[in-house]
Amino acid sequence: MKTRFRIVAPVAAALVAFAALPALAQYANEFVPAKLIAQGKTTKPIAGSGTVVVQVQVNADGTHKAIKVIRSTNPADNDAAMDLAQNSTYRPAHRGTTPVVSFYDFTLKFNGKSVANAASEGSSVPSGAQSAAASQVAALIRKGDYSAAKAKAQAELLNSPGDDSLRQMLGIAAYDSNDFATAASAFDKVGTIGTQFKPAAAGSFAAAAVKEAQSNPTGALAYANKAMALEPNSNSRFALGVAQLANGDNEAALASLKAAQSAAASDPKIPTASKINIDAELMQAYLANHDTAGAQTMAAQIKQLDPNSTAGAQSMGASLIKAGNAAVEAKDTTTALADFDQAAALGDPSISVTANTLAAFAVARSAKPDYKQMQAYADKALAIKPNDAAANFAEGIALTGQWAASHDDGTKTKASAALDKADQQARAEGDDALALQIETFVKNNLKGGASAPPGG
Repeated sequence: MKTRFRIVAPVAAALVAFAALPALAQYANEFVPAKLIAQGKTTKPIAGSGTVVVQVQVNADGTHKAIKVIRSTNPADNDAAMDLAQNSTYRPAHRGTTPVVSFYDFTLKFNGKSVANAASEGSSVPSGAQSAAASQVAALIRKGDYSAAKAKAQAELLNSPGDDSLRQMLGIAAYDSNDFATAASAFDKVGTIGTQFKPAAAGSFAAAAVKEAQSNPTGALAYANKAMALEPNSNSRFALGVAQLANGDNEAALASLKAAQSAAASDPKIPTASKINIDAELMQAYLANHDTAGAQTMAAQIKQLDPNSTAGAQSMGASLIKAGNAAVEAKDTTTALADFDQAAALGDPSISVTANTLAAFAVARSAKPDYKQMQAYADKALAIKPNDAAANFAEGIALTGQWAASHDDGTKTKASAALDKADQQARAEGDDALALQIETFVKNNLKGGASAPPGG
């Protein structure tokens, strides 16, 4: 009696379920000017009342130099003002997350023989109330030693959990080292964030919202709303739109991302790459609202901004692949293959590999699998990425199905080679679950010596 051969079709769902494209990062090159962290002291005599503005060069590593007096209503206070400016602590300007050299205009107000603390300009730290620990952390930030600054702040907060000045220093140190999760968590615990810290806090909340949108949609939305409350700029609106989209609030997401796009369009400092990021996420919002025309408009705009960009193809492809997967689950193979074919035709290599591989598995899951059609899809994926583990697995399944019908030893050899390559690649990538599925398939279907055409 001939043994029935059966391809384990449901393997496709577990193997290559397409992960949604990660939310695009916040603006890579948004400029944030240098800020005063802590005002220093002076040993120079203060002549009397007046206002002096000192130009300070703040370097990327946090070091600085008081350059000159820009203007003064009492020249006799100039020496004291220069000394104060030199002894103060500053946060470097940033282009995106990269610190850059810039100039900070420090306005010092003298009242009689005293100087007003710069905290009166908006800091939450009252004059003279910044803790010694916070000052020590600020000194480490000034040196550009953000790792040590974070460690110092975290250690000191164990003993002084209510020290908001110290917690804000932790937020600054974490923000400067691109540790946005720690920065957002630190600023989230501060009662009232000082004005000079608001750009960093808003940026931290926005970045953390984007990063956590898929894994923690509710938390991401809370962070995005905090960013908006601090600085309702294009960056914060972008984060809000990403978070709203992750929470399924598609109409609100569309409105937020439209607002982000409008704000970015009128800001010459925002680079093209950042505008493409907004347009790509806005495309996702249009697709989520079933507005294909709007999505196509965004795709065209992305191409206009950068003819070489594949961001539009990635967004459209992600939506088509999601639809294709849904059609597979509904056992509508025809619609699934049409969706996967459209995604593959968009031109993005990674999308094409995924779409063709999923199409191959969709064929395997159909009522009457056509293993030559399945192989054709796998071949398309492998032509782009020869070492793709899932595509090689699909190739191996397709060849195994053909061998079961033909009993051709050459076909069986090719099937074994494809499956072995898939197994080795899966193991090299640390995908043990995929490797186990491949090995189980080989054991059940090749080593058992199937001798009848596939069924099921």
